[in-house]
Amino acid sequence: MSLTRWLAVHGDLDNGHAKALVRLAATITTHPATGAAVTRGDMSHTRARILSRAAQTHPNLYERDEATLLGFARDQTITELNHAVRYWRLCADDTLAEASAAEQRDAAYLQASITWAGMVRFDGLLDPETGEAVLAALDAATPPPVDGEMRPASNRRAEALGAICEQWLRNGTIDGGLRAAVTLTVDLDTLQGRPGRHCELTHTGPVTAETARRILCDADVARVITQGASEILDLGRATRVPSPALRKALNLRDGHCRFRGCDRPAVWCDVHHVVHWLRGGTTCLENVKLLCRHHHVMVHEGEAFVSGNHVLPITDNIPPHPNPPQHPSNRPVTAATRRQ
Repeated sequence: MSLTRWLAVHGDLDNGHAKALVRLAATITTHPATGAAVTRGDMSHTRARILSRAAQTHPNLYERDEATLLGFARDQTITELNHAVRYWRLCADDTLAEASAAEQRDAAYLQASITWAGMVRFDGLLDPETGEAVLAALDAATPPPVDGEMRPASNRRAEALGAICEQWLRNGTIDGGLRAAVTLTVDLDTLQGRPGRHCELTHTGPVTAETARRILCDADVARVITQGASEILDLGRATRVPSPALRKALNLRDGHCRFRGCDRPAVWCDVHHVVHWLRGGTTCLENVKLLCRHHHVMVHEGEAFVSGNHVLPITDNIPPHPNPPQHPSNRPVTAATRRQ
């Protein structure tokens, strides 16, 4: 049994903590000045563990620069010490630094899993360059809080990640020149408010009918006529809603999300049909408005409504406009939508 494993079992520690203690013990033994500083209490175990990682990775260079690194540990905060040690690793030996960067790229991973409720959980580790790109994109795409908004920053960052992905889906292509897309399959009865059987996304599964109607506000739609549950009789061409020209005109007119107080720029907004085209509304400039994802959801879930040029939250003294009448249809149609 290794010392790390023995410590984990008999010290009731997880493997990471046990490994850090073994590494710290080795550093104290082989680098007397560091050991003396720990023994005297000149630095905390957290600071000592930061130095021990550096000593284990570059023992000869650590011995050469031990006094300097001990000074860092004494004078700097934990965050500053971590940054200083990383910088030292890069400057101490170019060859080792390049090897370390290659190891980081090889160690990078990203995993996604779908929960029983259809939510998606991410776990990953990115190399510094990729991580910097992701963080810069998230910073640029994360909307600032609107006055009175109580959403935490983590929730707004999750929205930003979705917006970044949707931007790529609108403009990116996959092998063969096809545009990448999110695919939603839903039957016409469900969309028109009658009991339906099918309303789901390809990867994450069933969604509500109102979610489907919101997605359809700004999507390509392909008509699929079926006989029964599985036999396809006709597959119509996809039609884009709205056209690029209309989207450009809408961006120029609205400029940003039309929810009161929200200045989310047009590039990050959805196109919302005031009167949904499933209810007879047309895709024209007079019937569409820009809404960021958060406020688009609010409108479709009955928490906000369109009033003139703006979208307002529903309060006790401001009733929402009634929904326009629905137009029933008895055609056996399944609408497969491709969101872009």
